[in-house]
Order: sequence, then C-alpha cells, then structure tokens
Amino acid sequence: MLDVAYEEVVDDLEGQARRLFDFCGLSWDDRCLSFHKTQRPVTTSSNVQVRQPLYRDSVSRWRRFEADLEPLLAELEGCLRPAEAIALGR
Repeated sequence: MLDVAYEEVVDDLEGQARRLFDFCGLSWDDRCLSFHKTQRPVTTSSNVQVRQPLYRDSVSRWRRFEADLEPLLAELEGCLRPAEAIALGR
C-alpha cells in the first residue's frame, strides 16, 4: 500500500505522481501533469474539477472542525505516523 498525502501532492505534483507510477510499475507520461487539459469525456459529478489545474483551497480545510474532532484525534494519536502527528501539531 502506498500512502499519498494531499498536501504533498499539491506541493509537488510531479514528484508524487512519479512516486505513484513507480509504485504501480507504470511508465511515466508527461501528460499526467496537464491532466486538466484532457479532451476526453468526463461523466462523473466532479467533471468541473477535472478540468481545473491542481489547487490549494482544500489544504488544511479540516482545521475549522479541529475542536469537534479532538476526541477522535486523541483516540487515534497512537496510530499516527510521525509526519502525520507533526502535521496535526501533536
């Protein structure tokens, strides 16, 4: 299993995409970096988002719910990897 963090993808799309391709044993294709320029039909409810470049709007959006999530975060604390714990300020 490969862990992929949204924030890392936003910060380094090419590096994270290449890591994913390597993990899956796939050959690299530069078109992955311009995914939003595809002309193929998109029939999902996210079709508008597929046509946009990567954006940062959702980075840390969860923080507005942090106080409500605190009991859950406390329970999960022992399961967090070091990088996750740092990202959560723990």
